Amino acid sequence: MAKNYKFSIMNWLRKIINRIFPEDLSEYYTYKNMDDAIEKWLALYYDEPPWKEKVHEKTLNLSATIASEFARLIMVEFDINVTGSKRADFISKQFARVTAHLRENLEEACAVGGIMFKPYVNNGVVLTDCITQDRFVPVEWTDDEITSAIFISKIVKGKFYYFRIEKQTYDPKTRSHRVRSKFFRSKQLDNIGVEITAKEYPMQIDDDYTINDVDKPLFSFWRVPTANKIDKESPLGVSVYSMAVKLIMEADFQWDRFLWEFEGGELAIDAAESALRTRSITDSSGKTATKYETPKTKDRLFRKLNYHSNSDKPFYEIFAPALRDSAYGNGLDKILRKIEFACALAYGTLSDPQNVDKTAEEVKSGKQRSYDTVNNMQQSLQTALEDYIYAIDQYVSACNLSPAGKLEIQWNWGDGVLEDSDKETQIRLQEVNSNIVDKIEYLKWRYGCTDEQAVKMMPKNKGVADFFHDEEDG
Repeated sequence: MAKNYKFSIMNWLRKIINRIFPEDLSEYYTYKNMDDAIEKWLALYYDEPPWKEKVHEKTLNLSATIASEFARLIMVEFDINVTGSKRADFISKQFARVTAHLRENLEEACAVGGIMFKPYVNNGVVLTDCITQDRFVPVEWTDDEITSAIFISKIVKGKFYYFRIEKQTYDPKTRSHRVRSKFFRSKQLDNIGVEITAKEYPMQIDDDYTINDVDKPLFSFWRVPTANKIDKESPLGVSVYSMAVKLIMEADFQWDRFLWEFEGGELAIDAAESALRTRSITDSSGKTATKYETPKTKDRLFRKLNYHSNSDKPFYEIFAPALRDSAYGNGLDKILRKIEFACALAYGTLSDPQNVDKTAEEVKSGKQRSYDTVNNMQQSLQTALEDYIYAIDQYVSACNLSPAGKLEIQWNWGDGVLEDSDKETQIRLQEVNSNIVDKIEYLKWRYGCTDEQAVKMMPKNKGVADFFHDEEDG
């Protein structure tokens, strides 16, 4: 739970589960490989790599940069509308709490490998726990779909930490989803404390309930859609920078060399002692010593030299070596390009963009790998969020929070990773005026609305064809 990597989050979570749900720890599957990998990815994300002291605390923090960039690319043009009924309006309002913080949650999910969305009801509203995969343990899964898991979440109130340890299980045979919770209170973040009742917990949550007649688990897991090369048996995802950890380490060492080149090659003058001003200093014991002083504001420039008059050395020497910054910089840039390739980022994302070809086709080609990767992430995230909206809908029905009604979901992810949006708009307008694309379909794409909303948007005081031609001309 704490971001202190001398403290093992995963081991702490295992001990809690062993205490509360001992029957759910597998005798043959230890999770160790994934636990160790998750701890490492988190340490890198929070800029605490194991080599930090060796590079004198001077890291590039590339892991956080990579995770942040993927989250940005995924969400750059994201938009969703849930419409169709009063039920849809209610669900849209509940879901807005998820989208409001989706980008920052996705950033940590990209770093650690995945995130779970699970709803719960409190005081007539549907709230969401967004739990990254370092804070839950999958218990049952089939074909990489998790059907049972144990979660940990916390609330801070006053001087206490309140923990909720929750086991959720979906049974496909009975089409039921059961939720069991245990509650704890502690004054320490790394100690679960004493068990309390559901009534003593700060939120109104039942400790045991079942929702029937559901077709899938009432939680939704999004994982980075990359093959798990750490543990192929695990249903969990891997970090977006899992293939680049060694390269990230090399980049930090090269960056340290690059900075040292400037520090070690700083201009200095080696001067004889006689060239420096002297001043007598008496300490507390009465002893007097001579202190050599450099000219004012020149402490970094002058360095005392033990020079004697019978020496053949000159009165002073200027230390001004030729800097090798270009060589070190080029070396760093090559490592950054390898990191971009390993993470499927476009060249120029981390490396110097001036070293990337500039023609339009070359830029587009360079972005294609990144676009394909991000598009895959968006599609898998859409599936996860659709499943989560289904889960919200089932909770709304189970708790009678809104009358039944149809749901229509419009998704818009955009092509901003690859295409210029203004250029794309002009192309679509040309297709409309050439009768290739229907006008209603254009309005639905442009504004992310339904058929009915698009019809209402049609101009009433002038011809529809004139309207589109005018927009193109303008």
